[in-house]
Amino acid sequence: MVFSFVVDPRNLPEIWPNIVEVKNVKKSKNNEGFNFNWVYKMTGEQFEGNCETIEYRLYDRLAIKTSNGLNSTITWSFRPTNQETQVTLQFEYQIPASLLKRTKEEVVTHETEHELDAMLQNLKTRLELQPVYV
Repeated sequence: MVFSFVVDPRNLPEIWPNIVEVKNVKKSKNNEGFNFNWVYKMTGEQFEGNCETIEYRLYDRLAIKTSNGLNSTITWSFRPTNQETQVTLQFEYQIPASLLKRTKEEVVTHETEHELDAMLQNLKTRLELQPVYV
């Protein structure tokens, strides 16, 4: 259930605080994951870019590469344990030069870490409140 929720980028604005919009969602060429466009706000500056699924291991791992406005690799790992799933998120990114002209690197890093913590908490809350129909 967790993997299925995360793999669909249309769900990201629900859990990721600074995702403004996800659009042009299309299945990737090999039907594993999606490619899409996004609008994202980082430290008050808005960026637009593309995402493509670069790794897809069903119920285990998902990696997405972003390009254009913000270059990053987002890697989700999923480890089911009993009735729960442990989710690990790795976010490797380059801080855009335009941000570093007006904001210290430490500020951007701190805000990004805070945002990722909030996103994981939002994911947990969203899925725990998901009704289960039998």
